[in-house]
Amino acid sequence: MADTGAISRVLRLLSLLGDRAPLSTRDAATGLGLPPSTAHRLLRRLAEGEFATQTEPGAFIPGPELFRISGRLAGQDPYPRVAQPLLEALASRFDETALLAVLERRALRMYVARSAAPPDPMRYVIELNRSVPLVWGALARAMLAFLSADEIAAAIAGCDMPNASGAPLDPDEVQADLAAIRRDLVCVTHAHRTRHSVGIAAPVFDARGAPICSIGLQIPDFRHDPARMPIIATALREAAAVLAQRLGGVASARAGA
Repeated sequence: MADTGAISRVLRLLSLLGDRAPLSTRDAATGLGLPPSTAHRLLRRLAEGEFATQTEPGAFIPGPELFRISGRLAGQDPYPRVAQPLLEALASRFDETALLAVLERRALRMYVARSAAPPDPMRYVIELNRSVPLVWGALARAMLAFLSADEIAAAIAGCDMPNASGAPLDPDEVQADLAAIRRDLVCVTHAHRTRHSVGIAAPVFDARGAPICSIGLQIPDFRHDPARMPIIATALREAAAVLAQRLGGVASARAGA
């Protein structure tokens, strides 16, 4: 059990290093629930194996060995590879930034794995592969809506941050929104993660009918036209169904998944 605990701490530390670099010893200690001296010792061990690099006293970034492994694995991930043509088609058709998000179900988080930008000079530059909470944003809620009631409650309870506009989380609003998403198979949000923007996304399901990722568009407010949202929603649902089929999934959720 002691060995298992040590392995869990190291794996969690690698996740923190990827999400928060440069990672300070203090932040590592807080994230792991360990004394700073223990967190620093673990970081030093990672540095010895080139999984981390110390940039200054008490600060670490991912090391060359971690980049080597992640680079090798990135080319094997089927979601981004299969989704990229669909993202590019959506970006070209609607002249908006198209995004693919992947669910981290155990952690109740997600990350944007791929994007496709339109030719328009006013477009979004999205940080990829950063793990974020599963409550704010169309990409996140499109997946959250199809998790279990306990998972939804845990995700809501675990979110203590406001949206990009500073509005606090309203659990009743979230639950009402999730019900609408389950009905419509699409989610629309306003200024959740980025100010003055609209997000719209559709969920993608695996063979059991459980959510695995979502596909969507991010639109600046000044280009947002409510009249074209039904057209975009239909296109995203169709793209999500195609992506699910190519990944061996199904077009809609199944009860109990």
